[in-house]
Amino acid sequence: MLNNDVHPRAFKNDAYAAFADIAKSLASPRRLELLDVLVQGPRPVEGLARATGMSMASTSQHLQVLRRAHVVETERDGTTIHYGIAPGVIEVFVALRRLAESRSADLAQAKTRFYGTEAIDREDLLQLLARDRVTLIDVRPVSEFEQGHIEGAQNVPIEELAERIDELPRDRLVVATCRGPYCVFADDAVQMLTRRGYVAQRFEDGVAEWAIDGGSIG
Repeated sequence: MLNNDVHPRAFKNDAYAAFADIAKSLASPRRLELLDVLVQGPRPVEGLARATGMSMASTSQHLQVLRRAHVVETERDGTTIHYGIAPGVIEVFVALRRLAESRSADLAQAKTRFYGTEAIDREDLLQLLARDRVTLIDVRPVSEFEQGHIEGAQNVPIEELAERIDELPRDRLVVATCRGPYCVFADDAVQMLTRRGYVAQRFEDGVAEWAIDGGSIG
């Protein structure tokens, strides 16, 4: 039953103001980059600053904006505060990214110019995994891999790939995955593998996109 003490216009004003508060908290390239890192798992301010190349002060300021909008949450471990992405935000973040990719010609052109290697299609990757015809490597750091990864992937962090490359079979396709569409680790891995005589491709999506699209997580 409607509460007749509340005018419909007042209710709508409050509702859309709440929507706008969330949108404003996301309306920053640097805050979106922080969320992209936090999709991989919780981190302290220092770790986020290193991952994004921002100063500690700037990182902390952006995190406070996200925290006030309840986009991120915090958990204390002794004297260290870890920031984590709030429930439901990953789905919004991936949807926003995909909307930009479908509507922005500039973004599409930038991706085409930047990436030097071809990405494998999700359906093709699924078929190869089902037939055991591909070696899937996740080139993220161990800590991120352990937070969750595409089922069937093996962890070969990008900084270890040169030393461990001979562990990978040469008689099958090697597919590299990392944090998502704007992570360069997978592209770097494919170029390294190709120079060493492997047939390799990158998989553009990260663990968040894989899970949202119904893929199994290890």
